[in-house]
Amino acid sequence: MSTSAKLSPIGETYNTKYYRGPEDIIVVMPQAELKDDADSARVNMQFQIAYAESVGRPCGVVVVISRLVGQDAEARKIYSDAMDPKLFFATALVVGNALSRAIASFFMGLSRPRNSTRIVESVEAGIEWLETQRPEVRA
Repeated sequence: MSTSAKLSPIGETYNTKYYRGPEDIIVVMPQAELKDDADSARVNMQFQIAYAESVGRPCGVVVVISRLVGQDAEARKIYSDAMDPKLFFATALVVGNALSRAIASFFMGLSRPRNSTRIVESVEAGIEWLETQRPEVRA
């Protein structure tokens, strides 16, 4: 991934690594072949919420869905419910194959995310789109 030079590690959970992209963008990199379930979703949302709160303004999130091999309904609900627009202004879901496209489509269609969400083909495309979604910061 050519963006990796611009990404700084910010932490990890037992199955996901997190990076800071430009400004207030979080890049979520699940471990390869992860089967995402409710326990995984809770741990990962706790991390993302804590990070967004530490930034002090809403963050954009790029999730590399193409690393998943499955995601159950409870995990989708946890992510959807926890994506509070006060903490997360938008989410980009990176897909790279038919399975990840199906997982992303299920998330968007069945879970009805609380913030603007788009399927993209790369981390770079996700960051570019998120930069157009960022709310104006008032001093």
